[in-house]
Amino acid sequence: RRGGADTVRVRKLFRENMEEYKARAEAVSRSEIYLDKFALSICPAEGLESPTIAGAQAANELLDIKGVEASIVLTAYNDKIYISARSIDSVNVQIIMERLGGGGHGTMAGAQMTGCSVEEALEYVKVTLNDMTEEGVI
Repeated sequence: RRGGADTVRVRKLFRENMEEYKARAEAVSRSEIYLDKFALSICPAEGLESPTIAGAQAANELLDIKGVEASIVLTAYNDKIYISARSIDSVNVQIIMERLGGGGHGTMAGAQMTGCSVEEALEYVKVTLNDMTEEGVI
């Protein structure tokens, strides 16, 4: 019988702030499939304690969609654009993020951009994906 109380305690421990949950859900619902394998989105940051974490979590969730091999989520926060990239294994997101001035690992990487809007940053990500696809790198 003790298992029920433990389950409740664990569930309470992992509950999250409603605004962060909504931001992540919005990023997932606003996502687009690009080049048949990338899920791209923008995560809202307004009113969030940790907007960059919400963006990274949204990138993780987008990998649950059939056909998505990699996800890239952008979050505008404190005059920077934070980019979170995730993949299962068929796409090396590290090399994509390196092209954008960032880095990381093959399945988890990121970058930051300044001097542009989040929409302009998203367009730059698309151009980068197009270029790397044409080059046969990804």
